[in-house]
Amino acid sequence: MMKTTTFNRQLWELNSFDSISYDKEKKLLCIYFFNGITLEFHSISEEIIFQFILETNKEGFIEERLKTTFPFHEVTCPSSVHLNM
Repeated sequence: MMKTTTFNRQLWELNSFDSISYDKEKKLLCIYFFNGITLEFHSISEEIIFQFILETNKEGFIEERLKTTFPFHEVTCPSSVHLNM
């Protein structure tokens, strides 16, 4: 089951996204960007999710840790589609 979290953009100084979803059983992380792109990362452990949530530079963590370590692909969604669960 996917669980979604929305971060406070100002508090975390986020410029490109503010929502993520995680499915613990599938180890699937989805990051919903403002430009309509969703990144789906596979084989993400719960420990990595906790590290990401606590990371002060979340956008840097995506580029430097997630994209370089875990398999992922981009899904393009209409910009009007933004999940708030």
